[in-house]
Amino acid sequence: MWGLAERKTSRLGRDLDIDDLYDQLDVLRGYVQDLSRGASRSAGEGLSRARDFASDAARDAEETMKDNLAVSLVVAMGLGVVVGYLLWRASK
Repeated sequence: MWGLAERKTSRLGRDLDIDDLYDQLDVLRGYVQDLSRGASRSAGEGLSRARDFASDAARDAEETMKDNLAVSLVVAMGLGVVVGYLLWRASK
């Protein structure tokens, strides 16, 4: 079985030209570089959009909290009471 594999690889090695192999590797290297540049550019644009969205959402939340300060304090106190009660029950 190994003899057949060795014969196939030795025949393949005789048919290939080293210069052709280097040319193919150069072309492949170029494809990989183009692909990585495109992926990097796309990721950068996506990150920028996500950062802008998060910044806008944080700004909107801050404005809403400032506009409704009393409601924000009541909600925060209510959450604190609920979390405190759950922790107290878990420790019993």
